[in-house]
Amino acid sequence: MKNILFILISFAFWPHQLSGQRTLFDKENNKTRDKLEHFLKQVDAPGMAVSISYKGNVIFSEGFGYADIANKVKIDPSKTKFRIASITKTITAATLGKLVELGSIDFNNTANFYLDSLSKKKYDFTIRQLGGHLSGMMREPSEERFNKNYSRKDFYRVFSLDELEFEPSTKIQYSNYGFKLLGLIVEKKCGMSLTECQKKYVIDKLGLRNTMMDTGVYDSNTTTFYSIRNRQVAISPPAKCSFKYAEGCYLSTSEDLVILGNGFLYSNRILNSETLKQLIKSQHLKNGEKTNYGIGFFSSTDYYGNYYYGHEGRYVGGISLLYVYPKEEIVITCLINLDLINKDLKSYIQEILFRYIDKIHNNL
Repeated sequence: MKNILFILISFAFWPHQLSGQRTLFDKENNKTRDKLEHFLKQVDAPGMAVSISYKGNVIFSEGFGYADIANKVKIDPSKTKFRIASITKTITAATLGKLVELGSIDFNNTANFYLDSLSKKKYDFTIRQLGGHLSGMMREPSEERFNKNYSRKDFYRVFSLDELEFEPSTKIQYSNYGFKLLGLIVEKKCGMSLTECQKKYVIDKLGLRNTMMDTGVYDSNTTTFYSIRNRQVAISPPAKCSFKYAEGCYLSTSEDLVILGNGFLYSNRILNSETLKQLIKSQHLKNGEKTNYGIGFFSSTDYYGNYYYGHEGRYVGGISLLYVYPKEEIVITCLINLDLINKDLKSYIQEILFRYIDKIHNNL
């Protein structure tokens, strides 16, 4: 009840907070607007939404370009839903973290400990290694690469055929396959479907009203998804999402994602401080080398030396980015309705953030 009351109070004061904080960062916001308009023209993307918060309050939130080119539908960062792609992994990781807090899962137990029907491999791997892309599993299930109808029914059979590609924790290899497995473990210990568990422990907990699974049925506030075909922007082919909700296939708005990011910045909005630390802290290879990835989150320093964590994503019809700067208490998210651009979005966003961070470091 306290969490619900907190969320309702936050929404009630949101417009006032937005107005006051925007005034504080007027100069930076004007620069950001100009740079994003220029960026959109450079990459020739249909549209994008960018939202930034400082100390939990939105200081910038705007849409650029179009959600629908043909009908000239403009983007509203509070309503227009994009594909968030692999940012979904942070939702899965947070759900996993909540089950750890409830005593249902231990990060250091093996996958076979929870799924006894899972075939054994040459090496055991833990939940922590799965969440950090250290398990040795390939990027995608072998048959999923060729079978567009690959489903959970295929998982155990295909898993028994697919071998690990390396000894766990001897290298890092990004693996959606590993997150599929984490999703099955979450379901087993949660006692409900993965998406119901994600909704209960993360989405509803934060009041994310515009964050939902991509079912292929869209309302008027969902952007059209675009891809590059024959060097031209065209409507994307349908996405296959039926068994991809652990690693991707969620829709959201940039303003919802800012709330999500603040849930990863401040303890007890979703998870306690110790659990958040375990998700965000970089893991290490057996040789001691840092991976710059925790459990469902990367963590690193940007070009200017500022520490941050979060996730990026790309999937059919969309590019996404969510960064959290804990020292400065800044969260930024960017969503684009095109899945391929010719510029480094990461560097561009870091350049934009530098102005805000510089102002904060100089005591505003």
